[in-house]
Amino acid sequence: MKEKNISIVYKTLNIIANFFPLFIVFGVAGGIAIAYIIDRPDFAIRGLLVAVPAIFSAIFLSKMFRKNYVYEESLLKRLSLSERTAILAFITFYLLSVIFLFLNPARTWYYFITMTLIYTLILNQIFSKSARPHIILMELFLSSLNLIYGVTLKYGLYFGGTDIMSHLFLSEVTYRSGHVAPADLSTFYASFPLFHILNSQLSYMLGLDLQTSYFIGSGLIYSILLIFIYYFMIKTTKNSTFSLLTCVVYSISGTVIYYGLYMITRTLAYVGLIIILYLLYKKDDNNHGFAYQGLAILVTIFVVIVHQVSAAQIAIILFLLLVCELLLSDNKYITSTYFSLFCSMFIGYWFYFADVFVEELLLSRANVHFYEEFQIKETVQMGYEWIYIFNHLDVSIFLFFALIGIGYLLWDRVKANKRNYLDYFSVFALFGLLTLVLYIPTPLQTLWQTMTLFRFDRFMLLISPFMAFVMAAGIYILFLHLSNSGKKPAWLIAISVLVAIFAFTSIYYNGPESKPLLSDPVREYFTHDELKGFNYIMEHVNPGSELHSDYHTNRFFIQQPFNKSQELGLTFFRSYTISRIDNIPTYRGYVIIRQKQFLDGGFYIGEGSSNFLFAPESGNDAILFNALSKYDKIYSNAGVDLYY
Repeated sequence: MKEKNISIVYKTLNIIANFFPLFIVFGVAGGIAIAYIIDRPDFAIRGLLVAVPAIFSAIFLSKMFRKNYVYEESLLKRLSLSERTAILAFITFYLLSVIFLFLNPARTWYYFITMTLIYTLILNQIFSKSARPHIILMELFLSSLNLIYGVTLKYGLYFGGTDIMSHLFLSEVTYRSGHVAPADLSTFYASFPLFHILNSQLSYMLGLDLQTSYFIGSGLIYSILLIFIYYFMIKTTKNSTFSLLTCVVYSISGTVIYYGLYMITRTLAYVGLIIILYLLYKKDDNNHGFAYQGLAILVTIFVVIVHQVSAAQIAIILFLLLVCELLLSDNKYITSTYFSLFCSMFIGYWFYFADVFVEELLLSRANVHFYEEFQIKETVQMGYEWIYIFNHLDVSIFLFFALIGIGYLLWDRVKANKRNYLDYFSVFALFGLLTLVLYIPTPLQTLWQTMTLFRFDRFMLLISPFMAFVMAAGIYILFLHLSNSGKKPAWLIAISVLVAIFAFTSIYYNGPESKPLLSDPVREYFTHDELKGFNYIMEHVNPGSELHSDYHTNRFFIQQPFNKSQELGLTFFRSYTISRIDNIPTYRGYVIIRQKQFLDGGFYIGEGSSNFLFAPESGNDAILFNALSKYDKIYSNAGVDLYY
């Protein structure tokens, strides 16, 4: 019976692998047809982002399949690049990037070009004869810190999606009290306190304020993941070049760069996942399997307690990996025993220790009106499709290489016709194929139910190492194939240029500087002048006062009263977002206006989730001027005006 099941799996995989290019073409044609059937031609235009690279990858794969191309590591023709020259070039570019950070108030285009050159140099180092893993890993680690600290330590307060500010406040409560945040302050985080404990301990150890220690510590923790990913990959692929290439692609992936800046609870849970995978895949080395499994269980406890819902999403990732191993490999790293233990731990913790959180979670998603019909996200609007394509050029380049990697590895697995396939490649290729729909623009990413209600967007970070693997596979196989075609210099330049474009767009579009270019002029950080004004409010405005401001300023004044507020010396406010500018004269308390942000492009106001941009165009500057009386102004600096 078992052999029969294996035969069915092999036949299915054989069909998928051999007809993979055709499936790509039919999928593209079907997607465009559906867009016109539902009368959303803008979806078809957005679909070009996926369709164009998919067609090119299908053409390339079909040619490889016809030629019966064979993967052989020995065929790789390495570059004649001196290690000394490469290291000196890296140091030169790196120092230039640091100088550019200090010379300008914001990251400039020549900073981004310098960082792109650094990653292109590292790519060529990997394919050189003198490549040494520890040198390349050190360069990647330093480059990652450069990208992270170039934002978090340069600007006054980078807040990204605004959760950073609430986590800093909960960390301050933990720091001052020596205890976790109480339930009357945060129902969701009273039972999941490890993130705030870590932040407070970092502040104690470094002797710095919470914000600075948080950004320094989070940058180091996130960047060092590259080491775990490298050893995780080399354990499974037995190929140093391939593992280093995966690390490079991972480092310049947009999702990875964004969460390097936005290190919050779910990001730390992802750190736990990477360490768990490293331990599980290393467990059989040197007969220390039990020790590594024990460490994996300890990290599992960490993952369960650091973030509310990441454990459930990580369980899905582990289950898919387990299935792929069962189908394609004799090596069982993700065992059913560990998977059952993982699920039991987080479900048991949810229902026995975090029951209040579970009750709120279920109630918030039990409304039947949420499921009556599919809802398109508000951000997916007609008229913005070309901006969308421009914003996601890195996705097109990723998909081109990823489909080549997945298609070839599955085809080669079928051709090899053996179960314990070459260095575990096909397991990750199948996993990449199954999860690709969660990573690239698809109909799933247009729906409010999937992306907002069930937060499918958070899967992108969890699967990012495997997406880096399949893209690295495409680059590796393409380089290996074309370097033997007699046109190595031309094709090497072409691959390097594509990777450079991928790096530049990922670095730039996932930083705060790209917002004005992408039709959103509101900064994702507060300036030093704005923070100076906020600190004045914290020190001079009476606790419990009403504050009215734009959406992002309201998120800064997240401080809420709880039973130990006065005992700990923590101030608190009743903070509200301005609903309409012409309502300002009716407000009691204080009104905070970020004048420079308004003049630079506007800020968000509105009630609840219906925020809208209040920009200086169309006479809005006159409306704001009329709503505020200069005689009510009690504080002003270059960033903030305070009215009473």
